Amino acid sequence: MKVLFVQKEGGIFGAENYQLKVIPGLIAKGVQIEFLRLFTNYQGGQGGEFIDLLHEIGVTTYEVNIGRYPSLKSLRKIKSIVKKGDYDIVHTHLIHADFHLGLIKKIFGLEPKLVSTKHGYDNDFTSRYGFDASKQRKTPYFLISRWAEKQMSASFTISNGLRNFFIETGLTSSEKMKLIHYGFDMPEYHEQKGMSQYRKAEKQLVIAGRLVGFKGHRHLIDAMVEIREVYRERVQLLIAGSGQLEEELKMQVANLGLEENIGFLGYTREVGAYMANSDIVVIPSISEGFGVVFLEAFAAKTPVVAWDVPSANELMVNEETGYLAKAYDVKDLARVILRVLENGQAQVSDAAYQRLKTYFTLDRMVEQTLDFYRNI
Repeated sequence: MKVLFVQKEGGIFGAENYQLKVIPGLIAKGVQIEFLRLFTNYQGGQGGEFIDLLHEIGVTTYEVNIGRYPSLKSLRKIKSIVKKGDYDIVHTHLIHADFHLGLIKKIFGLEPKLVSTKHGYDNDFTSRYGFDASKQRKTPYFLISRWAEKQMSASFTISNGLRNFFIETGLTSSEKMKLIHYGFDMPEYHEQKGMSQYRKAEKQLVIAGRLVGFKGHRHLIDAMVEIREVYRERVQLLIAGSGQLEEELKMQVANLGLEENIGFLGYTREVGAYMANSDIVVIPSISEGFGVVFLEAFAAKTPVVAWDVPSANELMVNEETGYLAKAYDVKDLARVILRVLENGQAQVSDAAYQRLKTYFTLDRMVEQTLDFYRNI
């Protein structure tokens, strides 16, 4: 079986990390994978770390500059790559790839089967409404997504929360869209517990992820006001990551007088060590297509506190493998964090670790992806 992966890439985030895990797994099972990277000069440019990493695992790559809007020139280039490759399946990821390959299928025809993975949805929408399907209107993003999905032979999402959203909004049907949870062989971050350089306070919280709206940093910063009232200088929140909201969040911290209790680590490759040496990993995302950060926290054997929203309430069982606060209720978020700081139970993080090792595995994800391909 020969498969072409297609995605617009301008940095290594959730979907890109998925590619770097699932592609070697599929290759090991005998699938021949090649990768077409769509890029723009204003976001990423040609080449880069992601392409280098694909080359390291022996993947043949192609690149096409798609510009700001689709053009016949770029569509013909993509069509030529697909035709010469003699692929059985073209597998698209994220909306730009879905739309461009959908256009090629509609305009020129496409011999290979066209399938798609949905790693998430419109960040602007999910930052405001999460996966509340009742809030969706016929926006350009919605209309493009729905049209592109109609061109697919089949597709799958990475969580039930995301799948339900696509079905409830009419973006697809339950028959057409399958579910394959992420599964990764995570590093054993818990082995780094006790490393003092990653511990900044007696009580330590950590949040990891891009500094963007739907990750919910602002809610956790608000909750820190109440948490500080209890622990004063003994508590510290570490914010790991960078992004467009960095200056806004730093201003919020200053306005609340929390500079002594909240530290910005910036982008760091040591997230696992900080998680392992913290008391809680807080994930106050308004919504997550999946949330690899949950698996990282499970691997660190550190308890997670999150909102009771998709996909947190899909990946964790409250009081069994994690802790869920009332959705978007800052006071309840603070209450749950304080309770876990005072009475955190090791069996909860141990159970989450066992769930990671028995279900959220790379081998299971690869096998389900192979089954998906075979059914196509």
